[in-house]
Amino acid sequence: MSSPRPNRTKIVGGTIVAYRDGAHRILDDGVLVFEGSKIVHIGHSYDGPADLVLNARGKLVIPGFVSTHAHINVHEGTRLITDVGRRDVMRSGFLNYTPNNGPDGPPYVAAAIPQDTIRFGFAQLIRNGITTAMAFGGGTPGAAKTFAELAGESGMRVYYAPQANSAVNYFTDDGRMVEKWDEPKGHAELDAQEKFIEEHHNSHDGRFQGIVVIRNYALATIELMRRGKEIADRRKLRLTTHFCEQLFEFHRTVRDYGITPVDLMEREGLLGENVLLAHAIYLAGHSYTTWEYSNDLEKLGRTKTAVSHAPLVMLRRGHALEGFHRYLAHGVTMSMGTDVMPHDIIMEMRVGALACKLIARDHEVGRSIDFFNAATLGGAKALGRTDIGRLEVGAKADIVVMDFDNLQIGPVYDPIRSLVHLASPDLIEQVICDGRFLLKDGVLQNYDERDIVEGGKRSFQRVVDEFPKRHWSGKPVDVEYPVSLGRW
Repeated sequence: MSSPRPNRTKIVGGTIVAYRDGAHRILDDGVLVFEGSKIVHIGHSYDGPADLVLNARGKLVIPGFVSTHAHINVHEGTRLITDVGRRDVMRSGFLNYTPNNGPDGPPYVAAAIPQDTIRFGFAQLIRNGITTAMAFGGGTPGAAKTFAELAGESGMRVYYAPQANSAVNYFTDDGRMVEKWDEPKGHAELDAQEKFIEEHHNSHDGRFQGIVVIRNYALATIELMRRGKEIADRRKLRLTTHFCEQLFEFHRTVRDYGITPVDLMEREGLLGENVLLAHAIYLAGHSYTTWEYSNDLEKLGRTKTAVSHAPLVMLRRGHALEGFHRYLAHGVTMSMGTDVMPHDIIMEMRVGALACKLIARDHEVGRSIDFFNAATLGGAKALGRTDIGRLEVGAKADIVVMDFDNLQIGPVYDPIRSLVHLASPDLIEQVICDGRFLLKDGVLQNYDERDIVEGGKRSFQRVVDEFPKRHWSGKPVDVEYPVSLGRW
């Protein structure tokens, strides 16, 4: 379904954030040329032929963003929007809606329609200038093959595999959240995951890549984690897991092992350059852990372990990483995720930068360039790539063009600061991935946007309609999660 590539395309006259001498650089009134899937020229001029010329005067030309932790679906009403949930899960957002109804029942969000909810997620990622995503979950359980097909349809660069875990959370009849452990089932899920990787890795012109996914560190045994790491090492893939986004998982590890989760991961050989930890908030030194006896950040930096930072979903729940600049100072590879709808990576950079300044009480930290680097170069490094997240000759033609001459942006002194603190996704005009236009002149190329929006609504409505028979309470959704205002 991807649109055909022009033979040679020239983008001329814009402000290009190009890569040179180991860092992004600003190239004013520049020219970028790509042919097929690769960039073939960047400079001040270009006299060669071109099949398509894009006038980028007044535009900002940047690398396609990389989201290293994206739950690609409509988020079923974006988890009913922030200030709802349960006190007993201690600020964890996803534990409000992912636990099963009983030990063997599905979560209520499993009523979602796979094609509709997944397509919505891909379309929204593209709208937000994201050309590469590490996808977590597949919209609904058992939708892995469908997800792979829809990833190919999207035209994006996608890392994905169905997840594995040793246990699930579920709600009892009286609403208590407990765990059901089943180690053989976890290993069977890893078997299925490896088979899926064999069948789908490097498909869709190489844009679809396999990855080893352990759903949650807190619900995995050391044995399962070890086996996942072995698969990743043997197949030269990345391993990812939700890690220390819940306060109680930190203290449970300390209680059971006498050391921190990072200490335990290092001891068991589970850290490394091919490991991507989603969130990694509650570490030694965080004010909530009250644990000062380990240097977790030093261990992550020394082992070259990567972290995916998705600040928006955490800030909605009243907590945050402490702090982004400290991770960088310890050499941790920091990347950006879009953990919750909207998949607005510009907003993620903005709120992340502001939260960093606020938590540190220091206006000099949380720099715009640090977050832009995380959303581009950091994401590429976390995925082990040097051909995405940058605009240089030989890199993939993953390119975003934004209107930067408008009332929203105003006069521009520093394009990166303006991008992070002033821009919005509606300014994105062109999104190119692997040399193909996924968004052209503001129009999605592989989707009918109205159909995508209606599909998202349809999927969510089914979740709402089936909520009473799928949720442990048996109550309608608006009783369990009251809305802000009563109806007229």
